[in-house]
Amino acid sequence: MAIKSPKEQVEAILDFAGKLQSKTINHPEKQHLISDDNIRKQIDQYLNLFPLPAGSLTPVTRPRFDHEGTKLWNNCVRLMAMGETGDGPMVRCKVKALAFVMIEAAAPIRDPGCNRALETAFRLAMTCIEQSCLDLSQKIIETVAVRLDKLEKAQSDIEKSKLQQFNTEYYMLRVYLSWFQGRPDIADHLFSKIPKSGHEGQGFVMDICYKVGSLALSRKQYDVAAKWLGRALESCEWIVRANLHLDTAESKVSLARTLESLKVQYGCLFPVRLIQLEVLSRELNWGAYIQGRWNYSLSWL
Repeated sequence: MAIKSPKEQVEAILDFAGKLQSKTINHPEKQHLISDDNIRKQIDQYLNLFPLPAGSLTPVTRPRFDHEGTKLWNNCVRLMAMGETGDGPMVRCKVKALAFVMIEAAAPIRDPGCNRALETAFRLAMTCIEQSCLDLSQKIIETVAVRLDKLEKAQSDIEKSKLQQFNTEYYMLRVYLSWFQGRPDIADHLFSKIPKSGHEGQGFVMDICYKVGSLALSRKQYDVAAKWLGRALESCEWIVRANLHLDTAESKVSLARTLESLKVQYGCLFPVRLIQLEVLSRELNWGAYIQGRWNYSLSWL
């Protein structure tokens, strides 16, 4: 693939994304069409073109990049939901990554499009890690780092709490990747960088810590499992205590979800019992508790 100018690169990427679309949308029953060796090599070649040189996208090509990337992403999500064995999921990750870098390249720094790009990156990086596409996940995390750096330096309207959430999720992704790379020491170091104040991103912290702890437990690394599961429990406490002081529909849903997670994963532990009692002490409707129903959509003191 001999592509020299940025303009040629952009047009070639758009053309290739369109071809991938036609192979799957027009023939969804033939998912294997994007799994042949030639297509795989082309996907890797186009992924290696990113990040694009500054100024590659024009006011005309930027929205086209976003549109085609979004279409490719949505189609890939649909195909992944259909399920496939072998190395199909890994190829889907690569196609999804191509869709993401197109969306990311077109995303601005200062409006909701930036948040969308980051949230998409977090979801994709998790998928890539769990499909053993570690190099691809590393590339995505690097794009997140660049965007977060620009976001912090820009005169952006983004809320401080939202920025802290993004930074927390960024470090937790690196924790998760380090664990899969066989570097638990780096995972511990990165975890130490998580902001200690505020509850932003604690749901993501809880999820990753629980996954790492469960993996360690399955490998009979009991001391490591206890450490990470303990961190997951601590994050749960952050979420519960933060939402106890809020009086919104969203906070009640978050509280209910977290308590249910605590109940399923750590229900027999004494600290969890204490958290449950603290929540119950604030409920007005004690009848729901007496009848054994966990009804959290109640009024709060």
